[in-house]
Amino acid sequence: MGKSRHRNRPDATGRSNNSRFVRLDHSILTSNAYRSLSPNARALLVELVMIYNGENNGSLYLSVRDGAHRLGVADLTAASRAFDDLVALGFIELAQEAHFRVKASEASRARCWRLTWLPGPGRKAPSWEFQEREPDPQTPARKRMERGQRALKAYRKARDGNRLPVLDCDTLDHLGPDPAPGAVLDSDTPDKKNGGFQPKPHIPDSATHIATTMGSGARCKLNKSPRGG
Repeated sequence: MGKSRHRNRPDATGRSNNSRFVRLDHSILTSNAYRSLSPNARALLVELVMIYNGENNGSLYLSVRDGAHRLGVADLTAASRAFDDLVALGFIELAQEAHFRVKASEASRARCWRLTWLPGPGRKAPSWEFQEREPDPQTPARKRMERGQRALKAYRKARDGNRLPVLDCDTLDHLGPDPAPGAVLDSDTPDKKNGGFQPKPHIPDSATHIATTMGSGARCKLNKSPRGG
């Protein structure tokens, strides 16, 4: 039971022998090409990197249909457009076209991809093509890139000046301990609509709340009304 609970815990170096992760360098995430990608294309890039195991770059098999399923979208056109965007902006390249079975001895295979910032088969060096590519002017992708880069620039400026936008936002009050809440008696909620009664701060003592211990030596007095005659 104990081994099962701690088997994925990182060691002293922060590594885990049983857990894999997807690595996307900041040089990728801050590039103009990445900032211009649609949400579907960004998600598809993560799915392709997820297939990469450290040795199979150039053998990343993923069809449009399977890509749509992995993205959780039903529109195959949207998935196909995401593939096209990644190719056009230099993040992936087609290593092998799809092959459909013709004879019984042959096997169908989906299209095969290679990530351009990682070494490929046959010791092919990474090309990092996306670093030199940008979307065309006056396109939605170009506007998306410009908005994303402005946001990154504003974040870096605030971070370097120790003034993060959220902390300096005028909508937030001064950060500090909350003041003590006011007493209930000072509440402004009572009005004429609910009778104008203030809540009672305590319950007065009542005989109904006093318990009398009963025992062998205890006596019980009952108040009986006098009867005539």
